[in-house]
Amino acid sequence: MSLRSVYLLGLLLLFLCGFFFLPVAFSAKAFAASDPIAVTSQSDVVHFPGSIDFAMSARDTAGSITEATIYISYKDSPSSFEKEHSVIINRPARIVKVNWHEDTSGNNFHTPGTPVEYNWVLHDSANNYHTESSKDFKTIDTRYSWQHLSQGLLQVGWYNRPPNFGQALLKRANDSINQISQKLGGGLLHPINLWVYASNQDFHGALAPGSYEWVGGEAHPALEEAFISVIDENDDTLLRDMPHELTHLVFHQLIAQGQQAPTWFDEGLAVYNQLFHEPEMRFRFEQALSKKLLLHLNDISDGFPSDGDQAYLAYAQSWDLVAYMYTTFGQDKMKLFIKKMNDPESDFNEDLTLVLGQDQDHLENQWLLHLGQPSILRPDQLTPTPQALVQTRQPQSSTTDSTAPVFITAGSLLIFLPIIGIVVILVYQRRKRQQALFVGTAQPFLSPGQGMIQAHNNAYFAVPSQYRPSMPVNAFPTPHQSVYPAQSAQPQQPDLSWQNPASSYPLQTYMQFPSFAPEQAFGVPPASSPTQSFAQWQPEASILSKEVGSENTGSMQVPFGPFKENVNQQTQKKAPQE
Repeated sequence: MSLRSVYLLGLLLLFLCGFFFLPVAFSAKAFAASDPIAVTSQSDVVHFPGSIDFAMSARDTAGSITEATIYISYKDSPSSFEKEHSVIINRPARIVKVNWHEDTSGNNFHTPGTPVEYNWVLHDSANNYHTESSKDFKTIDTRYSWQHLSQGLLQVGWYNRPPNFGQALLKRANDSINQISQKLGGGLLHPINLWVYASNQDFHGALAPGSYEWVGGEAHPALEEAFISVIDENDDTLLRDMPHELTHLVFHQLIAQGQQAPTWFDEGLAVYNQLFHEPEMRFRFEQALSKKLLLHLNDISDGFPSDGDQAYLAYAQSWDLVAYMYTTFGQDKMKLFIKKMNDPESDFNEDLTLVLGQDQDHLENQWLLHLGQPSILRPDQLTPTPQALVQTRQPQSSTTDSTAPVFITAGSLLIFLPIIGIVVILVYQRRKRQQALFVGTAQPFLSPGQGMIQAHNNAYFAVPSQYRPSMPVNAFPTPHQSVYPAQSAQPQQPDLSWQNPASSYPLQTYMQFPSFAPEQAFGVPPASSPTQSFAQWQPEASILSKEVGSENTGSMQVPFGPFKENVNQQTQKKAPQE
């Protein structure tokens, strides 16, 4: 083998060793050597319902452990909160063992089955910190030694009974779930736990402080657990409380994505699925029915009354209403309704209207009328069919539409504003044509010299031809274009100079002729006898020079508005308009 081959083989072996051993060398365990603090053991012991004891041991190779902190999170779904506790270390050392006693009594009570997560954080004298990974567990009722059996997604727990009791319990619970699933349109989706207590006293010991005395069972859908008490295999609670609480668990799994159902429907559905209904519940309902003292659904939509008798009535009438719904709309429609309740985009009232055709108020009113009770709706609110319900709402929405006046006003403006604009343009063009005719009428009476001066004066602004349309030489001014002298004319002798063309007119002063043409001014013929011809009149150049002014001053004749006569007023001077 050549030296080159040996060299390449060595590089290949080095690459393979690095590929397989580098991840091990730089693993978390390898870096753990850089952390001088290590937790050697930790434990948690539940003493339901009073406390939980946490213990932890640790060692430190860089200094003495001086501080320890424990973080505890109780995940009581749908909410959870975290507690932080500093544990005092009286004697800091390299090896320590610390304990924390967590009080869970009173207001700190947590239901059996609550998930708990915790972790420790340590600090030593060398300013090193160590955060231990989290551990979790579930609280249980440690007062009893529980036995368990499972089938599918169902697990049952009992104590102080033989195994055959557990087997009978599991079978009856599983049969109950199958019956419930047929009525609700679906079964279990996640594992559940059913805890069965041997007495009512044991059962109430598992409830939170302040719980109602009349509670015979309890379900916690967020924890996927239920609690009941069963004395023996012939106890009515196996036919009443067990299917009742299991209905809650199945129902809440089927609508987990939707919004919360009202209490009356949740509890009414659970009572409806019971295999046994005590006569006392039917009697309590009939009693309230005869006295017309049924509770309004709005009063039992967010919890039941704390009074035992009123709570019992709430269960009774909720059961009767749900049974009425199944009878009136059919089981298939009710399955579809429960399936629709899993939609997070709609609430209970919208689901009722969409699937069953009635909202809660109309459903309650129809149920009350069926029972011979007074109506709770006004006559104009009554809707015999779902179609009528939609029709009564349409006029209400139209009468309260505040956008209609806005659109009507906007449409009117879009129609009338263009018409007004067209009229304004036509009026403006007509006046422009009148001004042009007015200018053309006076143009033949201007002398050549005056025309030159006027053209020079207008050269600063515009082309004179733009404002002077051609007119016939023999045109006469219109009556609206008559002008008056600045002062009253004195009586004069008849002027016969017209017979002698060589003679000139006497010098007279007249007001400048009004003009409506932009940036224009021109001379005005003097007053003369009616027999005088405008073609024979020629203003002198000196008069034009005096009225127009010099080129430097830029003075011009003062314009007046069209169709106005200026009587007995003095001559004014005004700068030309721009």
